[in-house]
Amino acid sequence: MRPALRVHVIAVVAAALTLLALTAELPDLSELARVFLLAGVAAVAQLRPIHLAANIKVTTEDAATFAAALSLGPFLGALVAGSSTLVALRTAPGEPFGLRVFNAATSALGTGCCALVFQALSADGSVGAWALGAVAAGATKYALETALIDTAVGLQLRRNPLATWWRIHRRDMLPHAALYLLGVVGALIMAESPWAIVLFVAPIALVLLSLQQSARLRDRTQHGVLELADIVDARDPYTRDHSKRTADMAERLARRLGLDPAQVELVRLAARVHDIGKVGTNDHVLLKPGPLDSDEQTEMRRHAEIGARLLAQFPEFWEGAAIVLAHHERPDGTGYPRGLKGNELPFEAAVVAVADAHDAMTNDRPYRTALPWADARAELLRHRGTQWDARVIDAFVAMLDEADAILSRPAERAPDPDIATLTDRARG
Repeated sequence: MRPALRVHVIAVVAAALTLLALTAELPDLSELARVFLLAGVAAVAQLRPIHLAANIKVTTEDAATFAAALSLGPFLGALVAGSSTLVALRTAPGEPFGLRVFNAATSALGTGCCALVFQALSADGSVGAWALGAVAAGATKYALETALIDTAVGLQLRRNPLATWWRIHRRDMLPHAALYLLGVVGALIMAESPWAIVLFVAPIALVLLSLQQSARLRDRTQHGVLELADIVDARDPYTRDHSKRTADMAERLARRLGLDPAQVELVRLAARVHDIGKVGTNDHVLLKPGPLDSDEQTEMRRHAEIGARLLAQFPEFWEGAAIVLAHHERPDGTGYPRGLKGNELPFEAAVVAVADAHDAMTNDRPYRTALPWADARAELLRHRGTQWDARVIDAFVAMLDEADAILSRPAERAPDPDIATLTDRARG
């Protein structure tokens, strides 16, 4: 844990304890029943997270903690959120104690602050004020908790969390909004009787099952698209596994460039399907052993647009579709299909383009044998800043040079398997 992150963790824990101290109150018997019931529901819900995508997961515990904030107030709401998180994370194998405390403090602070906002805005007791308070409270809880967690990640990885907040969280906003709405229903139900929470468990379970089914459907869809990409590669024996190798290299390059985890995953996924549009390319053109004439080049270049249109039909590939469309664009504006230039090119597409070109050069093709790394390196540097982004080329060449130097050095120990694999591929 870096010093800056350590300070952040301590500050969040201190803020949560301060909130609990300032809002402390003695609960009555009916409130105690709701505390234990809601904390139990929240703890159990956290044991079954739903992964919406890489690095994005949702747990239905937000419905219970939001209901606690609206019905129990800041102190008891924060107590429910913090204690349920501690209990749930206690069962996670190998979870560091400091991380458990930080996550519990984040949940308690977000829930307590959202309860304060709700109390302030719904003070006059009208239906309109109550509704406004609930909406503002939900926005406060979501924004505060995601900001605290993203800041922790940014401090550890030395990245600006604000620059990637929207890209990371736009896909999980709708599920969270649904859970908060369910929390509103739970708060209204429990206003009649604390034991009415039994009626609250059923819709939470239905939401959980719905999210699980949706996640499974997305996984199957993604798997099907990846299978199609592999089938397209297999049409030509010279390009078999080309997309897999390109995705592996693009992912390594993205990490080398310091892209955030969401961008790295986006680059990997886009590289994995970057040639899927060749499903619409004529076999005569795709399998021709020699250079293509102008008409054949036009036919081949259609694969970027075909691939982008195909991928745009699937939510998991919406962002990747833009990268696939642009992976043959060039900084000097002579690429295709749109002739983008300079900063008009998506940076992720520039990463995929370099990994794609490297794999094409260092593997056999019908019209030439694979180039050794020295020749491929010279070609990449020759077109640095014109055909390929200069920043990406510099990072890529440095990465492979370092890997090659490690394997060339008299070994006192076996090299890291990832480095060895990377260098073998670099050497073609």
